[in-house]
Amino acid sequence: MLEIGYTSELLVNEVNRESITLEGHELGPVLMNTSEAPLAAPGDTLEVFLYNNGAGDPIATMTMPMVQRGQCASLKVVDITNAGAFLDWGLSKNLLLPFAEQRRPLEIGRHESVLVYKDNSGRLAASSRLDHHLPEIVDDLKPWQSVSLLIFQRTDLGLKAVVDNRAVGLLYKDEIFQAIRVGELHTGYVKRLRHDGRIDLTLQPRSKELAPELSARIITYLQDNDGRCELCDKSSPEAIQAIFQVSKKNFKKAISALYRERKIVIHPDHIELNTQPQE
Repeated sequence: MLEIGYTSELLVNEVNRESITLEGHELGPVLMNTSEAPLAAPGDTLEVFLYNNGAGDPIATMTMPMVQRGQCASLKVVDITNAGAFLDWGLSKNLLLPFAEQRRPLEIGRHESVLVYKDNSGRLAASSRLDHHLPEIVDDLKPWQSVSLLIFQRTDLGLKAVVDNRAVGLLYKDEIFQAIRVGELHTGYVKRLRHDGRIDLTLQPRSKELAPELSARIITYLQDNDGRCELCDKSSPEAIQAIFQVSKKNFKKAISALYRERKIVIHPDHIELNTQPQE
């Protein structure tokens, strides 16, 4: 079944100077500007994105938008009118973010994290009230599963993020060890599913996966900096986070392991590559 807001492969029925008519099945004939596929001929199949024109009729384009229906993205505000804000999503017709679906006042030139949905009139629109459209509770995620995260809101506890375009989770601020901006995409992990079903997130894999990767980063850093790093097991968490984006606990574990392997030497105020011959 064809639906507005998704990519589909449609059959070319007719071609004239200004438009191509595509077989839209239950949507009826779907028009596309001939300039988008000047070599198309009846009988060809084209991969197109389906959306609405100003009258609400379905139309097609071979230009793929930055985000499709049911997906979330951070989009730039390009205009604000009496109808709401308009967002650049990669198509010639901008995407409407109605005032009723805005969670905060917007400014032209700023970005906003939104979900694309179909409104009651059948048109595509955006909403930044992600908590209203996405659940906080899901039953098919597993602890330490890798997920895609769109950071969309700061709270007193940390950062809210959209998980795989389908749920809302939380990154606690005391477990964030790198600079993060709202609107950014990150790979993260499900740290736990709480007893109420809500999702706690982390940007770090569990220790057994993090340890070898962090150890390799420390060695690379030492090799790139004349064998010396101005950090040690007594350094502040902030200093460690600034260079390696990890907790002090994980850093101490990593350098302890490297010391036992005789790859580094730990001094009171820094660490060094071990240049002594290995026995």
